[in-house]
Amino acid sequence: MIRILPLPSACNFRDFGGYETRDGRRVRWGRLYRSGAMFQLSPSDLEQVRALGVRAVLDLRRADERQSLPNPSLGAEVVERSWEEEGDASPLGGRSFTGSVDRAVVRRAMIGMYEDMPLRLRSRLRGVFEGLRQAAGAPVILHCMVGKDRTGLAAALVLSALGVARERVFEDYLLTNEAVDLEARLVQGSGGGLGLAGSSHYLQLLPPEVRAAVLEAHADYLQASFASIEGEFGSVDAFLEAALGVDTPTRAALAGWLLE
Repeated sequence: MIRILPLPSACNFRDFGGYETRDGRRVRWGRLYRSGAMFQLSPSDLEQVRALGVRAVLDLRRADERQSLPNPSLGAEVVERSWEEEGDASPLGGRSFTGSVDRAVVRRAMIGMYEDMPLRLRSRLRGVFEGLRQAAGAPVILHCMVGKDRTGLAAALVLSALGVARERVFEDYLLTNEAVDLEARLVQGSGGGLGLAGSSHYLQLLPPEVRAAVLEAHADYLQASFASIEGEFGSVDAFLEAALGVDTPTRAALAGWLLE
């Protein structure tokens, strides 16, 4: 099976099935897809995505991102889910990012962002699992703007709920570094390739070696989310149940639909 789909115009579009679980089962291929935003899909790539039989798109982007760069229609039968949150703003616009030309400072800011994400995105993460329940095993696409941070955490939690070992969860997260060249998309597309407005976006003003700390998927980033979850709730399982409503019956249902 192909994990990184050959879609030249797509951003980080891939299948995150196929991973073995701790009890020896395997996540079904062709059920769970993760991606960046799909506003740049070419007509031919869009047809290939439509052919996947997707029945739900779970959009983790903020309202302003969705409004400025709407996804193309995948068909009348596809349900699109998104979430509104009061005061929702990108933490990447904070001074830790915009006021620094020091890679170490930016990396620490990224780690801080990942520490905050599990609770800051709680309603969206809960919505992801609700969307999976409603899809009942039909193919879904989970995405944000570039498919790395918000999508990375959400996909990691989905795989964790299905019983995939932490090592494989990190493997899937880090695959972003092979699946897409975010630096090339930023530079060659004058920002448009990542959905950035204008040439003065702070990312484009950072030195390349500093900007890389924002664009890369780094194990320390996802580890910060897991450490935050375990520090607050004791375990990922407890977080899934207490914060996201993913109890034992829900996990059993997801396993029945998504594992083989």
